[in-house]
Amino acid sequence: MAEFDVRAWPHERLKGVSLPVPRDWVRLNSAADTMVLSYPEVTVGTFKPNIVVRSLPTSGSLPALGAQALAGILGGIPGSHCISHDRGEIAGRPARGQLFTFSADDYNVLVDRWVFFAGADAVEIAAHYTVEQQEDIAPLFAAVLGGAGVEDVLEHGPMPEPMREPPIDGYLKETSGIRAEDLGRIPLLQPYRPVGPMLTDDAFRLVLEHAGQQQMMKARMLSAAGECAELVAAGLMEPDGTFTPAFAIISVPLREVRRRFVVEGRYGTQTTQLDAWAGGGGVLVATRASHAQLVWGNEEHAVPPGSVRLEIVREGSLTGVVAAWAGLGPAWSVLGRVDQVAPGAFEARLEGAGGPPEDADRPLRRMWEQPWFAWRFSMPGLDMERSWLNAGTAGHFAIGHTSAETMMVQATPSAHVWKTMSQEIGLALQLH
Repeated sequence: MAEFDVRAWPHERLKGVSLPVPRDWVRLNSAADTMVLSYPEVTVGTFKPNIVVRSLPTSGSLPALGAQALAGILGGIPGSHCISHDRGEIAGRPARGQLFTFSADDYNVLVDRWVFFAGADAVEIAAHYTVEQQEDIAPLFAAVLGGAGVEDVLEHGPMPEPMREPPIDGYLKETSGIRAEDLGRIPLLQPYRPVGPMLTDDAFRLVLEHAGQQQMMKARMLSAAGECAELVAAGLMEPDGTFTPAFAIISVPLREVRRRFVVEGRYGTQTTQLDAWAGGGGVLVATRASHAQLVWGNEEHAVPPGSVRLEIVREGSLTGVVAAWAGLGPAWSVLGRVDQVAPGAFEARLEGAGGPPEDADRPLRRMWEQPWFAWRFSMPGLDMERSWLNAGTAGHFAIGHTSAETMMVQATPSAHVWKTMSQEIGLALQLH
């Protein structure tokens, strides 16, 4: 990871906030309540990273500020998906940090945002960059935040009405006395929403079989009349067997495949899968039932057994697709004393039966009570594999056998799950 000497950087100021900024970055405006800091010039077609600072008079608590910031993401940014929402500090002040994605102008943008109070003002500091730029900009932004100075802003004139107080997370309040906003409803508000056509497995096999071709032979059409009707209804083929431009688009990653990705999911005794083929600058994603469909019964874009839903995305969007499909999102992760269990006990609980181990502490018992969705991310041809457990409001856990007698179940913040997966996807694409 790059190291930065922020002491050598000049500072830009907005009200009570002072940020160290690299010398080649540019301040684009000087509004009274907003500051925009921009990366230097980039090549045509490249997203220009930036940091936006806002400071506005606000009344209320930090949980209310955090909840309001979350509501702004989920209700105000179409196509957004919130990855994480965590407690932290900025310049010694309690803060909330959020990581979320959204698509804009053919870019998959990551927003790394922190909100906190500076006296009478609520402050937001947010960096915007693409997944491909994450390795460079995320540590730079962390250095900027680490060198930030914050002073209280005094009241001038009447203050706005206090923000509405949100429901408080009962587990954190009971076990540690921490007042933090309840995050339990967020998975219901951001289910996986693919936009492509749905095909039966047999029809999808025709797609795989004919990728890159112009037309299907008459004999093959006669032997697969029902599947061909599906392709026609999905806009992938004309009635005479000629493949459409839409078929040509989804054929590109299949014909020029550089890397395969597989995500296997399990909820109780039900299994599901996501397959992805990266090539030609894009990724074809074929998904079966998502976390939201299996765990929460979400019927929006539901995929019945024996079918897949197809979607073409940019390479930089693949991590976000996997995250949404697997239900990766905000949760209050709590590290416990016990992070090893017997494989038999784990397997029994995964199938929906069996209580927690006798030596389980509160965090492990909390995790045991949540709905479990286990998912394994792998890349055929590479020795890269990760297994995770989505345990609802208890968050994500890294899972794996440490020996024949023990299995690791280690609480892992969702931001770390995201970073690990995005780094390994990026590395896999670079290796081919």
